[in-house]
Amino acid sequence: MLQARPRDPIFVPDATAMARSQLSAFVRYCETATGRSYGDYSGFEQFSCNQFRTFWQLFLRWCKLDVEGEIEPVCAGDSCESASFFPRLRLNFVENLLEQEHASDDLPAVTACHADRPRERLTRGELRDRVRSVAASLRGMGVAEGDRVVAIARNGNEAVVAALATAAVGATFSSCAPDMGVFSILSRFAPIEPVILMGHLRSERWDIGAPVAASLAEVAAGLPSLKAIVALDDGAAPNGVACPIHRLTDLMKRGRGTDDGAWKRFAFDHPLFVLFSSGTTGQPKCILHGAGGTLLEHLKEHRLHCDLRQGDRLFFQTSCGWMMWNWQLSALASGVELVLYDGPITGPGTLWELVASEKVTVFGTSPAYLQLCEQSGYQPARACDLASLRSVLSTGSILYEHQYDWVRDRVKQDLLLQSISGGTDILGCFVLGNPVLPVHRGEAQCRSLGLDVRALPPANAPLARIGELVCANPFPSRPIGFFGDKDGRRFHEAYFSQNPGVWTHGDLIEFTPEGGARLHGRSDGILNIRGIRVGPAEIYRILQDIVEVAEAMAVEQYAENEPGGTRLVLLVVLRGGAVLDRSLEARIRSELARRGSVVFVPARIAQVEELPVTHSGKRSEAAARDAVNGRPVRNRDALRNPDSLEAIARAPALSASAPAVRSEPTDDTHTDARLDRQELDPRDALERELQGIFERLLEGSPIARHESFFDLGGNSLSALRLLSEIQAQTRCDLPLHALFQAPTIAGIAAALRGRGCALEARPGGDRGKAAPGRLAAYTAPRASRLPPDIRPARAADIERLCVFLHRGFGARIPVAWRPLFDYRWLDEKPNLGFMLVTGGEIRGFIGMLYARRLVQGKTALVCNLSSFYVHPDYRGWSFALLAHALRDETVCYTSFTPSPTVTHMCEAMGFSYLDRNKIILPPLLNASTLRWPSARIISDPEQVRALLDGEQRRIFDDHAPYDCLQLVLQSGSERAYLVVKRRKIGRFPVSDLLYCSAPALVARHLERVKLAIIWRQRSVALTAEAGLFGALRPRGKVIRQPMLFRSSILQAHELDKLYSELVLLPL
Repeated sequence: MLQARPRDPIFVPDATAMARSQLSAFVRYCETATGRSYGDYSGFEQFSCNQFRTFWQLFLRWCKLDVEGEIEPVCAGDSCESASFFPRLRLNFVENLLEQEHASDDLPAVTACHADRPRERLTRGELRDRVRSVAASLRGMGVAEGDRVVAIARNGNEAVVAALATAAVGATFSSCAPDMGVFSILSRFAPIEPVILMGHLRSERWDIGAPVAASLAEVAAGLPSLKAIVALDDGAAPNGVACPIHRLTDLMKRGRGTDDGAWKRFAFDHPLFVLFSSGTTGQPKCILHGAGGTLLEHLKEHRLHCDLRQGDRLFFQTSCGWMMWNWQLSALASGVELVLYDGPITGPGTLWELVASEKVTVFGTSPAYLQLCEQSGYQPARACDLASLRSVLSTGSILYEHQYDWVRDRVKQDLLLQSISGGTDILGCFVLGNPVLPVHRGEAQCRSLGLDVRALPPANAPLARIGELVCANPFPSRPIGFFGDKDGRRFHEAYFSQNPGVWTHGDLIEFTPEGGARLHGRSDGILNIRGIRVGPAEIYRILQDIVEVAEAMAVEQYAENEPGGTRLVLLVVLRGGAVLDRSLEARIRSELARRGSVVFVPARIAQVEELPVTHSGKRSEAAARDAVNGRPVRNRDALRNPDSLEAIARAPALSASAPAVRSEPTDDTHTDARLDRQELDPRDALERELQGIFERLLEGSPIARHESFFDLGGNSLSALRLLSEIQAQTRCDLPLHALFQAPTIAGIAAALRGRGCALEARPGGDRGKAAPGRLAAYTAPRASRLPPDIRPARAADIERLCVFLHRGFGARIPVAWRPLFDYRWLDEKPNLGFMLVTGGEIRGFIGMLYARRLVQGKTALVCNLSSFYVHPDYRGWSFALLAHALRDETVCYTSFTPSPTVTHMCEAMGFSYLDRNKIILPPLLNASTLRWPSARIISDPEQVRALLDGEQRRIFDDHAPYDCLQLVLQSGSERAYLVVKRRKIGRFPVSDLLYCSAPALVARHLERVKLAIIWRQRSVALTAEAGLFGALRPRGKVIRQPMLFRSSILQAHELDKLYSELVLLPL
């Protein structure tokens, strides 16, 4: 019971701090204006709700906002659903953030911190100038009041400028983070019909998934309303984009000095932001927030509840896809400096070190991060100087009592820890902190002033302390509505249909006698996973495309040891005969991560016979949630199939103690993800140790050596726990990017061996799952139903082959494979490859890319073996298919990306090594070459072509249509011609040297050449074959990457990587 809890506060503000707080100043202002004394804080809180019109009018005057018009009426109407605040006032949101008499232009406004680059600082004057310039350019591009501008943005200065410039012209701004899948981004952006898409194009080493530029291009293709794209950085523009692309830097230059200095003012409720909140059914809700209500609510929360003021530095752990990013933006109106961070959390100290180095005064984070720090034994007080820090805000999920003690004992004794809670729906808080009240464990300190927040008990338990969170009076930050919901029906259904006349938020809450609040999770089907709210409807839409899944239900299960205290579990009903085995689990997780977000990936998946439904046929997530959490089911009598709950409760995968055992694949599993026993078993003691760590953290077994940690449910926080355990077990410090690059047992083992940490390592190939573009056939014999035919592929087969490769490799849309067949450097192709065919169905394929090469007076037909895939049921025919493809002895064959198995097959077919290793050349590792006299590097296509003749000019023309960088190095009379392709090694973009006419000259000027290429392609390193430079091999990291050839005409040193899959596919 509540009375049994210890009520000793964990923090009590001192009298001096209370007296100088802005809340105390405002209370005194109100007492003077109204001529009454409120006694204690509870009296003032009651006044703010009972006389909310007077409260908001006084607060507006006290804030001294730049507005015009009449302040009366303060609120038109008494209905929370339809009331309108300050209908006769006009303002400009950006003017109130950036034009303040008490804040000089020289004061810092934004400090953007990056994981791999120096900090960027903007003063208030610099920020205002950039915003004005970009706003002027947007007007010049035709952006008008009410238009929508959207962004896929990283958390940096560019996003701040983009948002404020959009608001300055009266357009509406929306943003998503780059780690969200294209499918999920389009489900948000497409309904609001944006005219401008902004986004970052440069990839970062911690990115997961498709390159950000490629994702932006795919999003743009799905937005027919777009007029233009604005690149927020200097990354390479994606190909195939129909609308014009502008650079943010160009918009700043173009708009500078063209604005008259006046901020146009709009209606108080003029649309400012569209935010997105997932629902339990249908598309994400497009929630339209007004400028005046957002500004007024944020000013109240920042100044009164958080006591933010000029001189403070606010750092909130957020991305541009979460409402807290918009919330922190408004703090500029209080003279606060924003500290932003764009980068990975590489350990428990990442954010605390930033707090210390930037002298942050108010730090916003999540219970999940605090839990990570606690479980890792990290002690910020010992590791960092936190003298400037006075307050920590925690939001996103429930902050448990023991975490309050940890913050006091391990962070700072005299620290105000404020648990705050609200939502995207209101772009603000319902309960939060207070500078004049004590802090009690497990509680938010108070209700938000002016909001009559209550706990509405269930109808059958009127005395219950825990109830539905409702707001009973009108409030300014209530959204305008849903975009496109012209009659307001969807808006009413979402917030006002359950309890007419009051806002119903969907949270369960309990208030203490002192006015504190305890949150008890969601009351609806919305999930809260590691502090991020997830609507199951988005998960269900993605699962519709997995044919084995007939029905699915996503629910939240309490798990104290999980970050945030809960985990996502997925209940699936499969179609007849299907079994939830390892390969299907991996495919479900992979699709959810790729098309949605890593937050969508379930920690546990359980196969059940049926899902609970009501007598009316409606699915009941609430009943399933009670069942997985071992609670009495509140609506059992309303269910048509209550027996389904027992089966759910008994599901082994959902047990708190038992590991989620994953079934072995069955013979009916038609997927390349199926692994035989040899693929499952670890190869040595090191891999066995890693397998144990994987299975312990992911609570599942067996885990195969090539299954991805992230596909199996791992996330960024559990990745840190993984690295911590690896360090403890192997005494090796493995960087986070190594895990992103190869997130498998085999990959991590290889990385550890490369650092000298191998344990009883034994020889053995690396037979992993096929990667796109890799030769990936397997020779394990398998009985086939019909002996297949082998025949050449022709133009009529292209569409089917694209679909076949898409299904086999599963990493690209089918059309992305067309370049393998449509290349234009040879008019008459001998064939397009060879196919295994049975009964008209394609069972296997090996691609063949032909080119005629002139090398030292010799003409040869060169064939590059490209994507090689054979259906698992026909893997025994792999060798026959390869042998058939290699019948012509007059052709020179090359293989640049063979898997270990295919390498052995090629060796048996008489192939030799072009090179066994690749060398990675990061910047500044070869700085000694800068001592040579400066050489000229030419990359302008017309100039490069003019310097070439003969065979080199033909190479230039043949490769010009493809995404290759061609350049010339000129040093005196010497010249080198280079062709470079940007690709990925693991998750890192590198520049791969495909051709070099003069290796000795390049080696002499290597650092200049390398920096020029890396800068132009926005990569992290230059890569080349280790043997390219002969005895002059430069310093760099050598990795094993064999390349093979077979020829009776050409020698190894006469071959290069042109005219190949490396040119055509984004490997």
